[in-house]
Amino acid sequence: MGTSGSARKTIVAISLVALSIAALMSGGCGGADSKSGASQPIGETLQKLASNLGATRMMTISAGGDVNFGDGVTPSLDANGMGYPFENVQGIFHSTDFSFVNLECCISSGGSPVGDKEYTFRGPPGSTQALVDGGIKMVSMANNHSRDYGATAFLDTLAHLKQAGVAWCGAGKNAAEAYSPSVLESGGRKAAFVAFTGIIPDGWPATALSPGCATTTDRQRVVDAIKAARSKADLVVASFHWGIELATTPSEEQRRLAHLAIDSGADLVLGHHPHVVQGFEVYKNRLIAYSMGNYVFSPPREISGKTYTLVAMFAANGLVQAKIVPTVISGYHPVIMSGAPAAAWLSTIAGYSSGLGTSMTVTGDRGFINGTQKQGKPSGD
Repeated sequence: MGTSGSARKTIVAISLVALSIAALMSGGCGGADSKSGASQPIGETLQKLASNLGATRMMTISAGGDVNFGDGVTPSLDANGMGYPFENVQGIFHSTDFSFVNLECCISSGGSPVGDKEYTFRGPPGSTQALVDGGIKMVSMANNHSRDYGATAFLDTLAHLKQAGVAWCGAGKNAAEAYSPSVLESGGRKAAFVAFTGIIPDGWPATALSPGCATTTDRQRVVDAIKAARSKADLVVASFHWGIELATTPSEEQRRLAHLAIDSGADLVLGHHPHVVQGFEVYKNRLIAYSMGNYVFSPPREISGKTYTLVAMFAANGLVQAKIVPTVISGYHPVIMSGAPAAAWLSTIAGYSSGLGTSMTVTGDRGFINGTQKQGKPSGD
């Protein structure tokens, strides 16, 4: 069947936008990568470009890995203030329509460490200000540390986040709230976030009458939550706490669940828990980041201190382009890498992604993944 004139114009317009993205995203540590942010944020620049060309408005999202304000990070907050954790990367998060991290702790001054856990993480109540200063608009609480100090501290965390104006997903006062999409709006477009944990200590799952997290145990409930998110928003983000700690390759179970999420309506899948980075996969022109590693953390080993900051752009038909900013944890907070160390780390991430059938190119100190590339390596499902 032939293509109509109006359809051809739309395709050309979107193509011109895509061709312009690399130039907008490939600057070194300037622009939206800078500590103070860009004079014309990348999200705003792209929206104006798309509008001028008559193309569908694109949506931008930035994301980082595990954020833990407890453990060794707490003294750094006391010494340097709440602006410290994200001071080197806040320009990225402030420049996009939406922003996300995994909150790998509770935020409270109350409660007691739960039994039978080797590590329990609790950040001070004021640490929500670090999220605000850093430009973080959404956090996942669906992980194996959100209830480390019991139900009271868990509910304190919800209250502190609400007071600070930071949204959360994957947790709630009951199961209905935990599985419900959390929706943000920017420039007239909406993004819906859902989150689930497959690492499930005793007492963690939310029930009809008790607070807790959304889990991956009931796959139909995961599917239903993502479909509900799809009905409410232009962009759907699904976060999963999954996998094996320190494994740099995702398991087949991770891949099956990621594909299920996208088949159910997710545009972006963000993975956490291994505490190291795993590769990217483009599946049905949607993006999967299997493990984003640590971000604001006190990593016990070198490989756990290497991470990245993700900036992804989506149009109505899925991923347009993702930029991977190589990042390392230094002094308990993320610092953007440059030069030979950045190139070497990006090459490693590109290798992880290639093993999943996805091409990532490296230009200067940044990595790029384009949409509409060939689908990644089959997962065996």
